[in-house]
Amino acid sequence: MERVFSRLPEDWTVKMERQQGEKWSVLMERPDGMLHQETADSLIEALEEVWRALR
Repeated sequence: MERVFSRLPEDWTVKMERQQGEKWSVLMERPDGMLHQETADSLIEALEEVWRALR
């Protein structure tokens, strides 16, 4: 997870959440307004998928 966070630009928005018994949901938004959301069993998996989609 540290590897993914170290690559994120400081001006990107990142929201992570998980409801009890649910999968992790991660939403990222770039400063240009482009955003993407992924849901996965693990937080790192969701973070990596969103990062790949937006970079």
